[in-house]
Amino acid sequence: MLRHFFHFSTATTRVFLFAQCVLLCCVATIRADGVSVRMDTQQAEVGEFVRLVVDVEGASGFESITEPKVEGLVFRRLPGQQTQTSVAIINNKRTQRVTSSATFELVATRAGTFKIPPFTAMIGGNAYTSQPMEFSVKAANDAPVLEVRIEGVPSTVYLGQKCAIRLEILIKPFRAREFNYVMTEEDSWNIIQGDLEQSELGPFKQELLRQRREGQRPSGQRVHVAGEEYWRFRIEREYDPVQPGTPDFGPIRIDLHYPASLSKRRDVFGMGSSLQIASSRFVSATAASADMTVLAVPMTDQPQGYAGAVGSFTMRASVAPSTAAVGDPMTLSIEIVDRDGGADLGALQAPDLSIDPAFSGNFKIPAERAAGRIDGNRKVFTQTLRPLNDRVHEVPAITFSAFDPTTERFETTSSDAIPITVHASEQVRLSDDAMATIGDMHQPKTRVGGLLANAAPLDAARLGSTFKFAPWSIAAFALPPLAAGVLFLARRRSASAARDPMRNRRRDATKRATSRLACASSAAERQSALLEFVTDRAGLPAHALTRNDVCKVLSAAGAGEALVAGFDRAVQAAERATYGGASMDTDADGKLALRALESVADAKLNWARAAQELQS
Repeated sequence: MLRHFFHFSTATTRVFLFAQCVLLCCVATIRADGVSVRMDTQQAEVGEFVRLVVDVEGASGFESITEPKVEGLVFRRLPGQQTQTSVAIINNKRTQRVTSSATFELVATRAGTFKIPPFTAMIGGNAYTSQPMEFSVKAANDAPVLEVRIEGVPSTVYLGQKCAIRLEILIKPFRAREFNYVMTEEDSWNIIQGDLEQSELGPFKQELLRQRREGQRPSGQRVHVAGEEYWRFRIEREYDPVQPGTPDFGPIRIDLHYPASLSKRRDVFGMGSSLQIASSRFVSATAASADMTVLAVPMTDQPQGYAGAVGSFTMRASVAPSTAAVGDPMTLSIEIVDRDGGADLGALQAPDLSIDPAFSGNFKIPAERAAGRIDGNRKVFTQTLRPLNDRVHEVPAITFSAFDPTTERFETTSSDAIPITVHASEQVRLSDDAMATIGDMHQPKTRVGGLLANAAPLDAARLGSTFKFAPWSIAAFALPPLAAGVLFLARRRSASAARDPMRNRRRDATKRATSRLACASSAAERQSALLEFVTDRAGLPAHALTRNDVCKVLSAAGAGEALVAGFDRAVQAAERATYGGASMDTDADGKLALRALESVADAKLNWARAAQELQS
């Protein structure tokens, strides 16, 4: 009787459990859409990150999630989401439910008790909210593990003075006593750069991202601040101040996941173990205003003609040619040398000669300022001068004023006066013994041997002076037809080149490839130069050949096996360095590539036949 009851009870239990499962499925299919939030913990320290998961349940997932805004709390959504789909069929009716989970990181910037408002999710065009939650945060007991500073180099500069800005990152080395581990300089930087994409780096971001792409990084130094040990990393860039005061670079903030604990991980072969981060906490540090002051150049005691130069300078000037006729151009070169190397030469302007009384009335000065060219620590300006009379015997001394930030005074330097010779213009020779100038046209005319002495050219022509062809006159008549012929041939050649654009590529292939090999800074550039040389010589589309194709083209063009093998070795060496991780030996591989190029260029090959066979 008991045994029969036991079996009956078991069967009854099974039926009862099955009915419960069916009931649960029915309940799941009719459950309403909704949003719920779950957290790892509702208590944390300042700077410690807490994982928060938002679960959204609906018929077809959610369109968007909006996190609340709470002063003192920072929410950051992590990439990706988890999705689970359940399907129930009851009475031939299919019902689908989708549960999606989005993960956030929550970090508090101050201590206190916070009330987290509801999260809002859009499901099927309708808004659904979660229940509010409480979050308790206590102050951290240890010193800050991360600090960020910005400083000027130098800290005080004047407008027009060259300077730099420096980002300084201080990170406290993590210690795991159970593993006898202290975070190294390399590990510290790896933690910093792990979240560079999310950090606010202002003018330093592009430089840091470039270094990361190229496998570079700043070196760290071990320093002590307020009795605590830190790794210090510095990143500098040039800065051109545009207004006085303290520069505003916007928010500069470093975010990172600082280790909280470590664990040992054995490799897949069981041959050893290594340490890995088991848990971490989110840490963020924002830089205060830059430790830098930009001063305006004083307005008092400014010399006449001061153009904003800041620094310590020397100046010298030269003129070419030193002999000219009235009205002829003379090139004045002004060289200004930055003695201390702290001047912004890009903004440096030439002295304004148009307001210098020493030049007024004696020289014609162009209205625009002289153009400048920077060469190392100096800037050279070139200016065209035209003497206005033959009484000018020198180019006057040129003055240049600058504000010296070291002495905080205006200093004026001058060049030496430059002797020149200026003679009257428009001289006309009438005979071996007579010379007339436009300046002498007012003098009485005297007839000498059938000609008028002191006569102007027009008077001499009217009085029947004999006309002879001089060599320069023959050249003057012959030059226009000759120039027209040269222009016609040049245009014809240009039109022919336009009709056949491949001709220039074939003609200049060797010269272009040799130049590229000489300037190559990487194995990839060397490989590209060799491949494109064959492409250009064969008249094929750019970037159309691989290494195997190049060997086929050379063979089809009539190159011997030794010539093809030598060229292939050069391409293979560059290819191995580019893709195989081999180091780039500039001397050996460069000479190999150059010899291979010269051998093929000197060989008499049928490139047209090679191109035809490859295309067919």
